[in-house]
Amino acid sequence: MRADTVQLVHVFGTDRRHVIPVFQRPYVWEQERNWEPLWSDVRVAAEEVEAEVNGTSAFMGQSPRTHFLGAIVLERLPPAPGRILAMNVIDGQQRLTTLQVLLASCWAATKEHAAQNAEALLRMFLHNTPQLVHPSHPYERYKVWPSLPDRVAFKRVFEAELPPEQASEHRLLLARRYFDSEVNAWLAKSPKPAERADALVIALRERLGLVEIQLEPHDDAQVIFETLNDRGTRLRASDLVKNTLFRLAEQQGQDVTALHEEHWVPFESTWWGEEVTTGRFKRARIDLLLSYWLSIQTGYEVPVERLFADFRRWQANTQASAAEVLADLAHHGRAMHRLESLPGTEPTGRLLQVLDMLKTTTPVPILLHLQAREGVSAKQRAIAADAIESLIVRRFVCGLTTKDYNRLFLSVLQNIRKSEDAAIGDLLRDQLAAQTADSRHWPDDGDFVDGLLQNNLYRTLSGPRLRVLLAGLEAYLRGDKAEQTFIPAQAAKLSVEHLLPQGWEQHYPLAADLPEEEAKNHRSAALHKLGNLTLTTTKLNSSVSNGPWHAKRTALNKNAVLLLTAATVLQPHEAIPVEAARTWSDGWTEEHIQLRTLLLASLAVKAWPRSK
Repeated sequence: MRADTVQLVHVFGTDRRHVIPVFQRPYVWEQERNWEPLWSDVRVAAEEVEAEVNGTSAFMGQSPRTHFLGAIVLERLPPAPGRILAMNVIDGQQRLTTLQVLLASCWAATKEHAAQNAEALLRMFLHNTPQLVHPSHPYERYKVWPSLPDRVAFKRVFEAELPPEQASEHRLLLARRYFDSEVNAWLAKSPKPAERADALVIALRERLGLVEIQLEPHDDAQVIFETLNDRGTRLRASDLVKNTLFRLAEQQGQDVTALHEEHWVPFESTWWGEEVTTGRFKRARIDLLLSYWLSIQTGYEVPVERLFADFRRWQANTQASAAEVLADLAHHGRAMHRLESLPGTEPTGRLLQVLDMLKTTTPVPILLHLQAREGVSAKQRAIAADAIESLIVRRFVCGLTTKDYNRLFLSVLQNIRKSEDAAIGDLLRDQLAAQTADSRHWPDDGDFVDGLLQNNLYRTLSGPRLRVLLAGLEAYLRGDKAEQTFIPAQAAKLSVEHLLPQGWEQHYPLAADLPEEEAKNHRSAALHKLGNLTLTTTKLNSSVSNGPWHAKRTALNKNAVLLLTAATVLQPHEAIPVEAARTWSDGWTEEHIQLRTLLLASLAVKAWPRSK
């Protein structure tokens, strides 16, 4: 490669086109981080020229300093007879595009201030010579030609005066408005704006420098792009993957524009760029898709921070063409969109809400794979989702580790990839049931019930896990035919309430038929059991929460929209023994807690069944 320090006049002062590949990411620069520092450099350079012209510079007699704006990497495109020289922009497209917007604002401002000489010189920086522009390629008039999503807005940048600002305006037009405001205000401060405009043009032409790197024919443009952009910059891993695939498509003789339109344009929507919380981190949704997709292809976990390196390794060994990979990514993108649109009343949608509450995504590649296989029935997807949820809930109730979940679910995924659509959910359920390792096994009913009956359940389970358990019980009590179903996400906004309060001393006397110490131990054992816990739509204030049972029962009754309270606390469930049911709501004691714990444990076994 050849690297030179050049002035802006070298870049834009000759007839030359800077073509940004259609697959490069859209314009993303912003005011505080990018536009303001750029204008500050230009303004300072122009004021230095102005001071030299006026003889007031502190640096008179010294060589004028150059303000460096960064680097651009260019690759010369094959020449075409009678066409303007074109350079492929490998890196620096954001910088070159912003400079054109700034130059357009400077041109419009000099025009407004009747600085004719400055206006004429600046116009030459914006457009190539009209006589050289091929009639069938009018876009060749522009010095920079951006990627597809930016082209309409970019052409508007060169209007002498923009129309009134619109809501949700393109970032390029926002940049033009910012530079318009700054340049006009700066020119207006001078008693001789035309002379200040001349100083601005000199600064733009001669005092702004770029490092221009031109690739030689033997240089690998993709390797250089990766080296410049995979070192802690703001580029996403998906940007690097995208660039790799489209460059490969070019090399394979594919129609890159058509591939971009068909397979990648949907990924440029706001939805795919949104950051989603996964565990402790926030990731762009498009990066998560690529991570899940690559896990499906490789059979091992692909963290986002390692995504691009793992993709390159996989891509080097695949027989699939770039077009085939892009088509498959687009297909899985549509599947992921459907996946995230599923309601919480549908088994897979419910599982996704559970995973979100637990801050884990380890089974998501399986769910994405099932959704992407269009021949898989809704019944088979439901069997798979129910099995995964049951395994996760049973294991956390039993206090078992989650450390091997990544390998567990990815190994199961690789096995079901080879199966027929008609029985894929059954196979997944059977694969989970066959696990025997302590870090993977699916607890049976006996172990599950033991976990549910433990004395310290409230403290053993973290807040989200406890809410998942109670929400699942609420959903089971309502059943599929209930007028208003209950989904796990609703539980995230509810409060966990001890029915017999933790501050019980004043209003809840100990059992009179037991020695005091034994009665206290009996109470301590009951206090944090499953049967003493419920969900409330509003947090009860401490006076009611710790108050006498008749007042607490009244407060619970006012908010008894949940069957977990209404059907098992305020009135006896049908499974409660008749003798206990007669006086069920008169008080709340250790006996009530024990009976309700057994009841809820029996319901939980049915809510999260295990394959035999």
